[in-house]
Amino acid sequence: MTIYDIAREAGVSASTVSRVINNKSGVGEKTRLRIQALLDKENFIRDENARNLVMQKTHTVGILTDDTHSLHPSLSLVNAQNAILRSGYYCFVKYIGTEENALENAIKDMAMKRVEGVMMMGVTFHDHAALADYISRYLQSVPVVLVHQVKRIDLDNVYAVGADEKKGIQRCVELLYERGRRTLAIMIDKDRASEAAIEKAFLDTAARFPDVKAYTYKEVRLSRNAGGEAACRILKEHPDLDGLLCVNDMIAIGASYALQDLGKKIPEDISIIGEDNSDLCDACRPRLTSLDPMLGVTPVISAHIMVDVLQGINRNHTISVETDIMERETL
Repeated sequence: MTIYDIAREAGVSASTVSRVINNKSGVGEKTRLRIQALLDKENFIRDENARNLVMQKTHTVGILTDDTHSLHPSLSLVNAQNAILRSGYYCFVKYIGTEENALENAIKDMAMKRVEGVMMMGVTFHDHAALADYISRYLQSVPVVLVHQVKRIDLDNVYAVGADEKKGIQRCVELLYERGRRTLAIMIDKDRASEAAIEKAFLDTAARFPDVKAYTYKEVRLSRNAGGEAACRILKEHPDLDGLLCVNDMIAIGASYALQDLGKKIPEDISIIGEDNSDLCDACRPRLTSLDPMLGVTPVISAHIMVDVLQGINRNHTISVETDIMERETL
């Protein structure tokens, strides 16, 4: 039964029925009760699509991601979706493929779906030159939040929410130094978007201490075996290694096991810090100390920023979350 059928049976206009459905004033109490009784009798359900069409709104937030297979990106997506849904908005999630023009096509699709806001999470969205062009062309009046990023695009409708990984790396080096470690190495996983910033933070911090030697090892594959192989190589090249920072827990665990197989005691001989603060940290032996990049927190904050902006609330364009080092047994 349509709104017009209800109106005809109640002997009122369709606009009067609409006022009752949307709980608006301007309808007498007796008339309201009569209309509501008919609505209840017919199990009437409001047509949100029709309502949105009239109001020129979809009440939908789009989420673009380039990784739905790995653990952390999947958790980020779930956390963002839950926060958006709890705020009363719908979600439209789209995976960025690897085909040519995938990023542009995905952003165009968001525009065609007329989403009211777009959240972007993944390595793909760190290419700000291309992204700025597409946002300017297709989403110029739509708020965009870059998730897990501390640098934003210089556009009025773009926001960025992320953890300050640079400060986290700095603190890891300082903590290793405080524990008496003087020959340090860092392992950075392959295709890491923040590789350059991580390396600079590590070397710059180490350079503050004249008695510290620091070495970087990049392009380490994201696996336990690769972490173990890299650790063996580092120890061979630098036998006095006593402090190791790995920007991934899986790599750090592989390194820990490989070093123990070579007779090194962890942490007596070599201290190890991972990054992610994943569940793996408590599953390995010794339990892994890890830098927590707040990957569970930033998607939720990003969603709240998005909802606030959509509701007309002014928010800072850049939100930086402090990281934390979760100390366990490898430090």
